[in-house]
Amino acid sequence: MPKLNSVFPQGAQPGAKLRVEVLGEFIDRAQTVIFLDPAVHGDVVESTYTRLALDFTTTPDAPLGPHYFRVVTPRGASNVLLFRIGDQPHILEKEPNSTFEQAQEVTIPATINGRLDRDGDFDFYRFHADKGQSWIFDLRAARNGNGLDAALILADAKGRRLRHSEDVFIWDPFIQYTFEEAGDYYAIVQPTHRHNDPNFAYQLDIRTAPHVETISPISMPPGATLEATVFGAGLTGSGKLWFEAPGFSADVLEMRGTTARVRIQAPADAREGPVELAISTPGGRSNPATLLIDRTPIHSGGAEIHAPVSINGVARYRQPERFAFDVKAGDTLVFEVRAQRFGSPVDSLVRIVDTLGNQVAANDDYNFPGSHFSKDSYLSHEFKEGGRFFVEIRNLWKTTGEDFPYQLLVHPPQPRFELELEMDSRYLYAGAPASVKVKVLRQDGYKEPVRVEVKDLPPGVTADPLQIPGDKEEGELVFHVAAGAKPGTYGNIRVMAAGTPRPAWKSVRIASGGGEGETFVTVDQATLAVIEKPQFSLEAAVETVNLVRGGTAEFQVAISRAEGFSTPVHFFFENLPPGVTAREATGLPGAANVTIQLTAAKDARPGRFSRIAILGRADDGQVQQAPHVTIALD
Repeated sequence: MPKLNSVFPQGAQPGAKLRVEVLGEFIDRAQTVIFLDPAVHGDVVESTYTRLALDFTTTPDAPLGPHYFRVVTPRGASNVLLFRIGDQPHILEKEPNSTFEQAQEVTIPATINGRLDRDGDFDFYRFHADKGQSWIFDLRAARNGNGLDAALILADAKGRRLRHSEDVFIWDPFIQYTFEEAGDYYAIVQPTHRHNDPNFAYQLDIRTAPHVETISPISMPPGATLEATVFGAGLTGSGKLWFEAPGFSADVLEMRGTTARVRIQAPADAREGPVELAISTPGGRSNPATLLIDRTPIHSGGAEIHAPVSINGVARYRQPERFAFDVKAGDTLVFEVRAQRFGSPVDSLVRIVDTLGNQVAANDDYNFPGSHFSKDSYLSHEFKEGGRFFVEIRNLWKTTGEDFPYQLLVHPPQPRFELELEMDSRYLYAGAPASVKVKVLRQDGYKEPVRVEVKDLPPGVTADPLQIPGDKEEGELVFHVAAGAKPGTYGNIRVMAAGTPRPAWKSVRIASGGGEGETFVTVDQATLAVIEKPQFSLEAAVETVNLVRGGTAEFQVAISRAEGFSTPVHFFFENLPPGVTAREATGLPGAANVTIQLTAAKDARPGRFSRIAILGRADDGQVQQAPHVTIALD
């Protein structure tokens, strides 16, 4: 299947037209670029087995933030990559810029798109700052789904280190710095890996626009007015609040550096759930924070609560908040913490205790559907005896402060469900059925049958009716494709439960470039693509080939053949490093493997080369590719 590893540059401004490079595997004959929203359009300009040249056009009103795309080829639909829209001028890195003397001069504010794509690569940028100016240096790689783990160094004109940062947001560094003197300064992007990779890309924001983290209180009901505190960095000067949803009005009452005091009026018809907000300043708009809209009655204060109730609080480390409540024997109550999933740093622990202090139930980290590494708590507990009990919530982080907001919901069970897809793309063979599992995520005792519908099927594709019984947790959608459907035919489908507005979803991990950085996106449309039937596949016996200059190395490549396919397979390569050649090799009719021999010239440049594509062409013209191998040339 097509596999996209990285895109460069990783973003642009609204209204931009640009050429981007995508690196990957099995991406030959790419036909179509699919963005999951209409704000960005893509066209295929050039396609090889390991590289795509794409033209992207962003609409003038493209929303700021991440946008997601995939490509479709006769091999199927690829995974999803992230492309970010930002409001600052975007600059491309220019090599060479790996020393102080070679530093690339940039005018700030700017978003710099760069790469650390070869061993020994550093990126130096020189800029001018005035006395008393405060700038934010925010490097995004892991948050863009890239595997780069970078450090960021801020230095003065003499090369003296002023600040160093790494691993602030996932693996991404972040610095806020106020310059005491006017002059030229350097921002240095340093790799922390033993080896760099051609896929290692990043965006470095140098801006005065603020960074926001969370808001307290973290929730409010529709139609209410709320005075709240936004926490972050660079919250100075004047600002206005921006909301992704219509109908909200707000005032920024005071900007205090690391906090801003705001007043928010929510519309009476506001949709329940998370809504993004940001602070716009003359220097640009901040990243978004999340405010929860919830109609549950708000706790009016005091140590006693009555379900259903919503409690907004601040989680402490050593002083748990405790609330008393009364139940009857046989009552069931649900206790849910909303914090970390929505941007708060809280790592909650919820306990239920009786009047003697005995623990009745407790939860630390609950596996909420679609969330990852959740630190939020959830309990559904049936009380066998009536009486008075207490619910306690505290923060497990050994730090405390007002920037640890939470919402605690306490209510009787609310039976409901969601649909989750097994995958966000599926390949189809012409004339053959294919299936996709659909999971019913039943909550609070929901036991009704669920009828599943499919919308926007591609031409020539049909789906069998599906009803998932009340005692089942999943079912299979079966698709049928016309025998004459051409490879590359595709469509984005939405899978719905009859009578409900929310499509089935799949949480997709974006992690490219070979490192540990990652991000996630919830996709509510799946791509069906008709593909050609492969007659053979290839697999190298090694992942790394060690090669000495002036020497040779041999390794085996296995050929897995479809039944009845016995024609010769002729081998060739893409991305062999300069000075390295491959001896002609052919897998004879019916052969299950072939020996590959590589030779390095005496003057070949040493290094690691990680994107070596081993390709085999059958006599009927079909080409297949083995997964990448790396050549270590010494």
